[in-house]
Amino acid sequence: MKTRRTVSSFLATALLAAALTSQAQTWVNVYDSGHDGIVGVCGDMGTDSAGNIYTAGRYIAPGGSSMAIVQRSANQGTNWNVLDQYYEPGLSYAHNRAVAAAPGVSGHLFAGGNLNNLTNGTYQFDTLWFIREWNPVTGAWTTIDDSLDLVNDNVGQASCADILVAPSGDVYATGGGSPLGWQISKRPAGALAFTTVDVDYTGHSVGSGWDMAYHPSYGVLAVGDVNGIWTVRRSQNGEKGTWTTVDSFYTNRVWTSGSAKAILVTPSKIHVVGSAYNASTRKTHWVVRTSSNGVLTWSITDMALTGTSVEARGIVEDTTGNLVVCGQVTGAAGGLDWVVRKGTPGITYVKQGKNLVPVATMTWTTSDDYQLATGK
Repeated sequence: MKTRRTVSSFLATALLAAALTSQAQTWVNVYDSGHDGIVGVCGDMGTDSAGNIYTAGRYIAPGGSSMAIVQRSANQGTNWNVLDQYYEPGLSYAHNRAVAAAPGVSGHLFAGGNLNNLTNGTYQFDTLWFIREWNPVTGAWTTIDDSLDLVNDNVGQASCADILVAPSGDVYATGGGSPLGWQISKRPAGALAFTTVDVDYTGHSVGSGWDMAYHPSYGVLAVGDVNGIWTVRRSQNGEKGTWTTVDSFYTNRVWTSGSAKAILVTPSKIHVVGSAYNASTRKTHWVVRTSSNGVLTWSITDMALTGTSVEARGIVEDTTGNLVVCGQVTGAAGGLDWVVRKGTPGITYVKQGKNLVPVATMTWTTSDDYQLATGK
């Protein structure tokens, strides 16, 4: 709604703006982070049943240390208040990269990310993945998972990247990091501890899970990359040994590498967005892939944007069925542009024999292309 790599705050702002004003032609910043002069980075956004909006990320102090933070807005982004500020004594780096609310108006809230000691831009030891839970009854935050499964991560990239709370109350978390790769953990409803249910299933994976979603018919889905290949995994009940790959987007000599970054489940379709390298064009493409038959087959529905650094990172659907995708592309001046693209569903008629058969279409347009001023 979501990462070991820093997800810039503009991406989360784009998702919020898409959710609130997806029909508008003019985009505005509804929140520009500035907490007592400290730089902020947003890692994820989410909502609850009461309509509150949550952001999770970190604040970076002038000395370079950071604190994981969760904020909430009860009025569509006009005002924000801090719910949690978390760090570990002796460590200079704490970053929330995921946030999720349990079902129900007064449900529990979850946030997760990673801890490390960052000195002069260098991670000093194995990164720790963490998950924290807010109890609405006590009003207190507690650390409920401090995973050591990724302790051989010597480049500081291991992290919890996304959290999913299923309607049953089961809590899932995905993430990973180089060189250990993909990991999914589960805390069954009523349980106290997480267990690893899917990790490094190739045995030599470099990659990670990036986002998760739940479908009442198809169970839990997770997207990411394994060995440099765009990957979608699925399990009906989320238990260990039940996960299968339902999309490995790799075609020999054409699409040779990629990474899925976000997933959207609708009643009729499942959409996954990310980036993939095409050997024919010799460029990285912004990619949207869609399944209309319950993950049995997939098709590319958008791949128009290309460049040396291109990536779709988030996707939502508005109340009229339009898709809104945000991400980044290489700008004309060489820097990065934030881009929002809108997919409008439609119908075209194709002649089959003597009959005209209706075929669903999706027309994509770029609704926002934004770059910071020179020097920013």
